[in-house]
Amino acid sequence: MSLRPAQARWFETYLPREQTIRGVEVLARTGAVELETAGNPVQATDVERLRHFVERFQQLAGAHARDLPRVGRQASALRGDPIMLASQALDRLRPWCDRVDLARARLTHLQAEAHYLLQLRDCLEAMARDGLDLERVFSRSRFLCKCLFACPRATSLTLPGLDGVEHVARGEKWDFLYVVSLTDRRHLIRQLAVERGCEQIALPAWLSGDLDDQRRRLQQRLKDVHRETLRRQVALRRLREDRQLAQDRADMDTLRWYLNHAAGTLGAGAMNHVSGWTTLTSMETLRQALASAGIQAIIRSPEPPARAVTPVASVMGWWARPFRPLVEMLGPPGRQEVDPTGFLALVVPLLFGYMFPDLGHGLVLALAALVLSRRWPRIRFLVPCGIAAAFFGLLAGDVFGLHGLVSPLWVAPMEAPLLILAIPLAFGALLLVLSLVLAGVQARWRGEGGRWLWRDGAMLALYVFVLMGLLHPPVLWLAALAALQYLASALFQTPGGQRLYQLPAILGELVLAIFELAINTLSFLRVGAFALGHAALSLAIVTLAEATGCPWGWWLVMVLGNVFALVLETLLVFVQTTRLVLFEFFIRFLRGEGRMFRPMDRFPEPGSNRNAGQYAPRPHKDPP
Repeated sequence: MSLRPAQARWFETYLPREQTIRGVEVLARTGAVELETAGNPVQATDVERLRHFVERFQQLAGAHARDLPRVGRQASALRGDPIMLASQALDRLRPWCDRVDLARARLTHLQAEAHYLLQLRDCLEAMARDGLDLERVFSRSRFLCKCLFACPRATSLTLPGLDGVEHVARGEKWDFLYVVSLTDRRHLIRQLAVERGCEQIALPAWLSGDLDDQRRRLQQRLKDVHRETLRRQVALRRLREDRQLAQDRADMDTLRWYLNHAAGTLGAGAMNHVSGWTTLTSMETLRQALASAGIQAIIRSPEPPARAVTPVASVMGWWARPFRPLVEMLGPPGRQEVDPTGFLALVVPLLFGYMFPDLGHGLVLALAALVLSRRWPRIRFLVPCGIAAAFFGLLAGDVFGLHGLVSPLWVAPMEAPLLILAIPLAFGALLLVLSLVLAGVQARWRGEGGRWLWRDGAMLALYVFVLMGLLHPPVLWLAALAALQYLASALFQTPGGQRLYQLPAILGELVLAIFELAINTLSFLRVGAFALGHAALSLAIVTLAEATGCPWGWWLVMVLGNVFALVLETLLVFVQTTRLVLFEFFIRFLRGEGRMFRPMDRFPEPGSNRNAGQYAPRPHKDPP
């Protein structure tokens, strides 16, 4: 495990103008490049024009997403002027959208006509079974209103308040209501029928002749509608398989990705200047990646610009990555600082598990975090924390607050409270010693190892000797010598004429440092206190459950009580663990003055809807 974060290196290259976007995409695919502008002028007008074409294309494409072609989509090399490519793609998309809209409108009309014809055929057969002829039934009349409605099955078709004739014909899918009344009742008839969910059916002029002729003409009409529907569906399917539009879509995805990531590198002239940071040890890797894409370029690794802040990258493995957000709460480590992520992979689960010793709760928490981490990856750190809680629960013999199900491998918290408090106190002291040692390592990296050894090293020795003196009092004399060394080194580092005047301030600093170390050490008592608190809460839940006096009451109290304990203690223990890590461990050595290396998002795979644009090219900024 390396304590020092990896330092990124500055690189620069010039790419042919027509291959710039493709070149940046290739660099992003390495997963080890972060772009940063180096003060080169940007041609904002071209970028704005390109953005206009891309956004307009995406708007039209979004409105027709279900019909956009997906066959043959692949990343594009984007040979040629990007603005010309975007303009041509938009010109091809507009008429394609018009043809799709027309095809869909015609299909909707044909579906409605097919529905009407099916209703009419069902009505014809229902009327024929009842001995009614549609053509005669609908013969014209100057004084009568003749209306026909298709109604859902099992609907009450009685129209109250009408002076007329009503007849109901039962079809296979609909019930048909035939009403004959006075013409002034036409609107009332329609209103009453619509309220019952009925649709009025009009008799077309071409449906004439006897019953056989009507059947033949209706069937022919259905065949024509079906044939036209198939033809329109084939036309729509061909539009969906437009390979040119598929390539246009791939090109525009690449252009959108480029605008979100590296629009600042688009400039004028035959060559575009691309610069940034990389964590690769050899620039030859970047050159070979470009060459494999058919782009010949020279990669240089000069000194970074004077105002640039060099980013750093964590070198920890997958086992430590879930604890990275805890480090970023205080700030990323700088180039001359220790990366404590690896230590957190051990410290955080131990603190969390000791404060939450329960085999059942730990396993539930680990399983829940494992499942939910697919949706929220940041909670993955709760998996090892839950496993640690289950381990300490096994040592304490605690399973959902029930003692006796598992024999304790060590000791139950309530049986030895002083021991439970003493162990985290010792662990906290070791953690503080580690933090002071890491501060010395950082001082050596900065070339200040000797100065640290005489002053801050003396404070470390003083702390260690005091801890040893608690077990063996004669060692306290060595602590006194360490305190004298601290005073002597502080006085020696003070200008000669001010040493006497600075002596009270130095003594105050020594007392304050001792007091802070003592307070920081005693803060770890809360770890044992939370372990005892968990045991007390579990005992209270079990006592309440037994007081119910019935099996279902026992189960209800146990389930609700354990859910409450799991949620509450997970939150409280996480807060306390974070506080101990930030304010007792990190505060001794970590300043958080660095900047994390954030590689460009890799170009989405074909067909992916991943949103590009998380990391754009960074301008220079003054170092903190």
